[in-house]
Amino acid sequence: MIVRSSLLFSVVFVLSVAHIRVKRDFMYVSANNETDPNCFQGCNTRWRDSFEYSLNMTVSDFYEFPLHPILLDHSTYLLYCTLAEQKTKCYMNECGDQSADTVFSPSNFICDFKRKLFTEVRQCLTESEPITFLKCDQACHDKILGKEEKTTPKGKTPEPEASVYSSNQLSNYEKELETLCSFQSCYMQCMTPVLKEVCAPSLASRAIDLLESFVKWHAVDIYEWHVSSDRLAFLAPSCGLLADKAGNSADEIMQLITKV
Repeated sequence: MIVRSSLLFSVVFVLSVAHIRVKRDFMYVSANNETDPNCFQGCNTRWRDSFEYSLNMTVSDFYEFPLHPILLDHSTYLLYCTLAEQKTKCYMNECGDQSADTVFSPSNFICDFKRKLFTEVRQCLTESEPITFLKCDQACHDKILGKEEKTTPKGKTPEPEASVYSSNQLSNYEKELETLCSFQSCYMQCMTPVLKEVCAPSLASRAIDLLESFVKWHAVDIYEWHVSSDRLAFLAPSCGLLADKAGNSADEIMQLITKV
């Protein structure tokens, strides 16, 4: 089993006014890590600065699920992968996270694990992206974040973007995971029929396989971390459902992620 010293996840949220996407990034750094959370935050900050300079957009306007148009353009996709590789090397070389290039992360997934399939279905995803944005983003925002807003105590300050959680903040981390997995599940259910309608059947099928693998591998990675950390009882229900659906996958990378 691969035991991670850190996990990084991204999620897209949509504001109620206009069609503006808003994202929260969050990471958990375990007490067993060789360094402190500030090291990972430093890597994230350097990546953010390079990203914003190179791609001429703010990180707050970028997201990795669903796939941002920057990822669907070949030239900016290549640049994104180069910058992501630099961040991964920072985690490994400066923060002691030697598993950073083998565990699930959005960039590992689309730049390495599933690069060939992503390249094959990129045009299908590009053509369907405007429709899925209009149809799915707002609907899933209302469904998932509406529940969160109702359960948030009045006067409570929202978590900042790019939060790095440590061992004394696990309850907040688990809440973020529940929101994230719920959003991904909702989006997949909404996006699948759009892909089938917009793209040729063979391309639609492969595009759906790619995105289903994304959310399922992510959920399995979360599940495995909870098992290795003896926190299975605290696993977010929505993440558990996604992980169960992925349990019988024979994919080589899935075997790597869940390797014992």
